[in-house]
Amino acid sequence: MGLIYFLAYLFLEILFSYEFARIFTPLGLFLEVIFSALAGVYILQNLHLSIANSMQKVMQREITQEEFLASGLFKMIGAFLLIIPGVFSDILGILFLFEPFARFVGKKLFKTRNDFSYKSHFSNDDVIIDVEIIEEIEKKL
Repeated sequence: MGLIYFLAYLFLEILFSYEFARIFTPLGLFLEVIFSALAGVYILQNLHLSIANSMQKVMQREITQEEFLASGLFKMIGAFLLIIPGVFSDILGILFLFEPFARFVGKKLFKTRNDFSYKSHFSNDDVIIDVEIIEEIEKKL
């Protein structure tokens, strides 16, 4: 099954690259490959800033853990796809860099078995009791 996906990707990559080179000339294709690779390297170098921003959103409970993982992972995949020569891989890389697209795909891929998330499931009327368990090891010795 993986071979079929690879062949479909290869076919689309050649088709998109051929059409791009036909419209924008081979020099345009060459420049597109160079600029997209430089953009991918730049994104990889600054990925830590994006991850730090997403981590703050998780701590403020604006996004879930799954959305955090998806956004960071898909930005990294998008940057790698931009580095790979080819027009179709660049289109996929740009799509993976958009956070709404990454969240959508991440929700589909990283479904949790139980509906646990950082968002509160309690209403204001619920009472939450925090308990600390202290073991008495000294008595046993």
